Amino acid sequence: MSKTKKKITPNSPTVDKSSKKDNYYVLKEKDHQAIMNLIGEREDELADLYMRMALLEADFVELLEAYCQFIIPNVPISKIAKTNLLAYFSYELLKPLKAVGLTQTDKENVWKSKHFDVAYELDKNNDLALSFKMEVVDARFESAYMPLILVHPKEMTVEVDEKQVLKLIHLWHKDKIFSHNQLSLINYDLNQLLAWFKELGFEVAPSLLDNTHALKREFSSELSVDTKVLDDIFIITMESTDYDFEKIDDTHYQVKLNQEQTVDIFSENGKTRLFIDSNNRRRSILDFFTNYPFLVPLIVRN
Repeated sequence: MSKTKKKITPNSPTVDKSSKKDNYYVLKEKDHQAIMNLIGEREDELADLYMRMALLEADFVELLEAYCQFIIPNVPISKIAKTNLLAYFSYELLKPLKAVGLTQTDKENVWKSKHFDVAYELDKNNDLALSFKMEVVDARFESAYMPLILVHPKEMTVEVDEKQVLKLIHLWHKDKIFSHNQLSLINYDLNQLLAWFKELGFEVAPSLLDNTHALKREFSSELSVDTKVLDDIFIITMESTDYDFEKIDDTHYQVKLNQEQTVDIFSENGKTRLFIDSNNRRRSILDFFTNYPFLVPLIVRN
């Protein structure tokens, strides 16, 4: 009977079954993560540089697409890219003002032209609000920014705040912050912008500012129909062969102007209601009142 020989093998090394990792590998993992983070940061920086380069080379249509892609939905992009996009886009909107010295100012969101500064900013819907600060005739005064125009890039529409248009008349006639000639130049420049918006493809809503439409509008004033104001208007119209004044009844008066234009004045509940008809002549409310300043006290009074 043979005996089976027992197989002899070298002793195996003891395996450390503890949960502790080798410090060497822990450090390697940390280095690996740090490098991955750096790569991610560099990739983001590179993508941002490519985007900023694309914006530099973009025309208006491409800037409009970028605005709708990044600004409207509030997609996260770098502050520099966002600042540049808004600056390039606003410049394209204001391009007609190059003829009157459009330049950038020290403020990143303000452009300057001969007759006014233009500040642009995003509203709560990420549409672009354009506010205008008019040059004053007297250095002792300073005008404030007026939120006059709102651009809706996604809808391709433009709105004009008519209350601000009427405020311009107030600042000219009552506060005398700027002169008749300044208001005429402001009116011209603003209408150049409206015409340019249309050329870019925007739908511009008719407004008291727009001089491409006949002025046939009714609007109300909180002021009463003052007897002295009516007397002054009557005297001026009687002294001119181009004008006439007629009392229709106790609450309704009509001023007849040259070129068959009319202004109907109604006294209603202590307030004034006006109906202005420019007889199909295209003009803005600024143009109208600067040509017939004796009618301004109907809506603006000291």
